[in-house]
Amino acid sequence: MQLGWIDFSKEDRQKALDVINLLSEQGAVDELGIGIVRDAFANYFFPGTSTIQTRAKYFLIVPYVLREAVDGRYGKDVNRILRAIDSAEKDCGIRLLNADPKAEGVIGTRVLPKGWVARKPSDIYWNGIRTYGIFCDYGISISEYVSLAVKLREQKSVSSRLGNRNDDAEENDKDDSDAGDIANIRFWNLPIYNDDWRDNLTIELTQEEAFYLDKQIQKSTKGSLFEYVLKNHIDLNEYDDFASLTAELSEKVSEKLAYMMKLACDFNKLVYMARVRYNVMLSEGENTYANDEWSRLLPNIRHNATVDLDAVFGELQLINPRAKSFLCGIQAAFMASDIDMADELIRKRERSLKGAARAKLSRTKEFDHSKWVGGGKLDYRFSNTRRIVNDIYDGEVSADV
Repeated sequence: MQLGWIDFSKEDRQKALDVINLLSEQGAVDELGIGIVRDAFANYFFPGTSTIQTRAKYFLIVPYVLREAVDGRYGKDVNRILRAIDSAEKDCGIRLLNADPKAEGVIGTRVLPKGWVARKPSDIYWNGIRTYGIFCDYGISISEYVSLAVKLREQKSVSSRLGNRNDDAEENDKDDSDAGDIANIRFWNLPIYNDDWRDNLTIELTQEEAFYLDKQIQKSTKGSLFEYVLKNHIDLNEYDDFASLTAELSEKVSEKLAYMMKLACDFNKLVYMARVRYNVMLSEGENTYANDEWSRLLPNIRHNATVDLDAVFGELQLINPRAKSFLCGIQAAFMASDIDMADELIRKRERSLKGAARAKLSRTKEFDHSKWVGGGKLDYRFSNTRRIVNDIYDGEVSADV
């Protein structure tokens, strides 16, 4: 039996690529299939973020590119406009590197200027741009936005030629000249920027951009940890990880947020024990770090396994019976100090996710027993958010207005 792929549309293809890309995201290695819970917690605390976002500036670069791409300069052909967007994003990457060859977080650093990336900045940041109200979200993709903007501009042009104008025509035409802000649909909510924004482009936010992004994130993520951090100007550099942040803020944030943060930390402890056992098994007991970690965790195995899994799935509104069954099973095994049962559950879980032939635990001899596999403690995108927050803070104190 042969399997094939039918490419129905570019939108379908992009959705499929998005799923595939999730599997290769930094920090998303998920041998035991708990990513659904990890990501739900991350979305709760830090909405609009992702593990492959690099710098805050892209939350503005992408809208600038997308907004002007539909102002008529590239014609009416949607595919041509999409290619122009791709080219413009690459050009921005080159400009950023020219401004500072050592700049961190510039997408495409390893392949520019000759090559370009498969996952473009617009793909990486689109969800955040919509989440933060930078794009007035109508639940559409970038290609759908381009198509709609082109159609609306054409309709406006036809109406003007037919003389269907009102007393406010000149003012409306001025508004319409702002790329994408057509008819009664307003696509973008952006700070004022000049047409020559590409000139002297750097990865750092201008002061105006920083204040704008700070305000937009707070406004659109009410009740989240992200909002609290920005509202109270919390310096995330003072914390090593999500657990240390939780310990410091648990008595300062709202009762509900404190509860969710503790729940996430409790969940982290259970998952980390499973990941340590996975590495002990994969290395056939030869990974020194995994062995040492297990020896450290073993005396408190019952305490580390104590997490309300019903609350985790209930609060996050998750429905995944297989994931929950695995987590409940391994929790029970750890609570009973039945390590053999825990190991068997881990083995079965990986096999059910990948199949016997692809499961690493079925091929332990093929792997370097000194390497750690499958992720460590859950970060919940704390590290990525810290980078974004640092960019905002740095921009707000900059002299560039």
